[in-house]
Amino acid sequence: MVLLDRAGSPAPSVGKASAMDAYDSISGGCSLRATREDVEKFCVVDDYFVMLCSVDIVTTMGGNKPSSAPAPLKEEELTDLGHGLATMLDNLDLTDVRFDVDGESFSAHRLVLAAWSPVFRAELYGPMAESKMTSITIHDVKASTFRCMLHYMYHGSLPNSDDKGEDPLSAVDHQHLLVAADRYGVERLKGLCERKLCDDFTTVDTVVSMLALAEERACSKLKARCFDLLAKGENFKMVGTTPEYLHLMQSIPSLMLQVRNRFNFNIAHPDVIMNPPSTD
Repeated sequence: MVLLDRAGSPAPSVGKASAMDAYDSISGGCSLRATREDVEKFCVVDDYFVMLCSVDIVTTMGGNKPSSAPAPLKEEELTDLGHGLATMLDNLDLTDVRFDVDGESFSAHRLVLAAWSPVFRAELYGPMAESKMTSITIHDVKASTFRCMLHYMYHGSLPNSDDKGEDPLSAVDHQHLLVAADRYGVERLKGLCERKLCDDFTTVDTVVSMLALAEERACSKLKARCFDLLAKGENFKMVGTTPEYLHLMQSIPSLMLQVRNRFNFNIAHPDVIMNPPSTD
């Protein structure tokens, strides 16, 4: 389920959809929670808004019980499948859509993108104008970020480490990729980026930007990692009085309340959390 913005494009950042497992219950279901303020601000046109819904149909066997889910592919089978898809992409074999992103052009297969992303599914197979277009321009995404997202959709993994064993993607690369994955509803990629940011890139120097990202994109694990890092008194002494931290607390009052409740006033400089100075 995804809301459409006023221009008729998917707005995955407005609200959060969640699904019930239809294999455990025939009824299954899906819900989308969004604030009235966001819906009115971004989606309402002439007193109405539009929501796109996709439906997965589960076949049943005797006794009206859902059939069991197919066995997951083994790692080597996934590797072979990803290699085959990537070969088709590299050779432009049967590609049927092109994306113009930040001055670069990317060809792809509609079915592959639709299988990974409900947003692409709505754009490429729904009633929107993009479904009839063979060339689509994407704004607000870097070409390198879109390339990595395509790589994940075809390989099921991010680009490999270089010859020195170093990760080819920086912290900023993972942040941009997480935002793109969230925008297009590629939840597994978003989770992969979130784990990578938690494990390898959240430090005293980056915790403020990570906390801002976690709040903006509803990344609970990344937010918890930031809180755990700030809970150490010495870390908070270094971060809690920086202009970046103070600006974040002042610009997002709800986050300031979460920090206050999380630490129960038992850390250094509680006045900074409760009463960040004005930037005037």
